[in-house]
Amino acid sequence: MFQSKHSFSMGLLFALSVTATVSQAHEQVFSSGSAQVQLIELYTSEGCSSCPPADRRISQLKADSGLWQRRIPIAFHVDYWDYIGWQDPFAHAANSQRQRTHAKVGNVSSVYTPGFIVDGQEWSGFFRGKNLPALTDLDPGPLTLNYEDGKVTVEFQPTNSQAQRLKLQLAWLGSGLETAVTAGENAGRKLQHDFVVLKRQQEALFQQQNYKYAGDFPAEELAEAEQYALVAWLEDQRGRPVQAVGGWAIP
Repeated sequence: MFQSKHSFSMGLLFALSVTATVSQAHEQVFSSGSAQVQLIELYTSEGCSSCPPADRRISQLKADSGLWQRRIPIAFHVDYWDYIGWQDPFAHAANSQRQRTHAKVGNVSSVYTPGFIVDGQEWSGFFRGKNLPALTDLDPGPLTLNYEDGKVTVEFQPTNSQAQRLKLQLAWLGSGLETAVTAGENAGRKLQHDFVVLKRQQEALFQQQNYKYAGDFPAEELAEAEQYALVAWLEDQRGRPVQAVGGWAIP
C-alpha cells in the first residue's frame, strides 16, 4: 500500500513518542560499589561575584571518568545573597540552612560562598588551584537507588555495623542550566550551571528496617535543564556522608 511521506513521518513521530513514553516508565537503577563514593558539595549563588569560577570548576566534573561511580558533585544555591538585588532562581532557604548546620556541628569554619565541602569536611583547596582531595579507602558497602514512575526505593548493605540511624538525602539535579543575570554583583553576565539541586527530600533510615526505604519522590516542577540526575546519599547525624549513589536520569 502506498504511504505518503507525510503519513509516514507522522507514524514515525507517534512511534518515537510511544517509545519515549515507555522508556520513561522503565525502572532506572543506580548502584554504587562497596567503596565510599566521594560527595562534593558546592554552596554557591548567582548573586556572588566570586562564585562563577567555582561553578565552572564543578562543571568540569562532567568530563571526569569517575563521575557517579567514584565522585558525585552537588551544587546547593543559597538564598542569603538575594538581598543585594538578584533573586537566584535556584536558591532555596533549605540549602542555606544545610550550610549553616555544617558550620554549627563543626564541619566548616564559617558560612560563605563559594564554599566546598568534600566528604563532610571543608575544602579550601579550590582557592589555591588544588586538585580535589584523594578518594578515601573506606569501604562502607553498596548503596542502591531505584526509580520508577515517581517512586524510589533505596537499600544500603553495610559492610560493618553502622550507626543506628542514618539520614537519607534524595535530590534531583539539573545540568546545562543558564541564566542571564540583570542585577546584583553579576549583572550583565550569562551564567552556566551544572549539578544544581532542583528538589531535595530527607528521610530517616533505620537499622531495624535493614536500611531500606521506599517512598515517593516525583520529578515535579523541576526547572528546565539539558540533563537531569537523580542522587541519594546517606549521612550520619553530623551531616558527614557515609555512602552516595546516583546517575543521569530520565524524570
